[in-house]
Amino acid sequence: MLKARLHPIWVPEIGYRYSVIFRGKLLVKRSRDPECDAARALLAKGITGKLTLLDGKTSKPRTIIDIEAVAKLCVREGPLRFAQESRPNAPHSPEIEAARGPLVGLKQPNLGRLGDLKSENEVRPST
Repeated sequence: MLKARLHPIWVPEIGYRYSVIFRGKLLVKRSRDPECDAARALLAKGITGKLTLLDGKTSKPRTIIDIEAVAKLCVREGPLRFAQESRPNAPHSPEIEAARGPLVGLKQPNLGRLGDLKSENEVRPST
């Protein structure tokens, strides 16, 4: 199994960013989304399989990802933690374009319209 080290970096007024070290070399620098960015970088190098992200100080496993599946995702705010990766203003390379593609076998839940969503604790008055 492949292993990489995850190092948090505190950036004032912004929050934490993460760098990823793979095989002794910097793979991702100051990322908000280190799992997905590391997966895309490894896939662009032709590396596939499972990647274990280890804590940079303790070497304890923090996350295990499937490189090919996670390379197609990104972290977003909202009801879904992971969404299909799309960055319309980002520069494109043939390696990144090859890593992208339809999510095969992954179904996104049908959340309906935003007005249809309610919390479990919400009580609506009857009319």
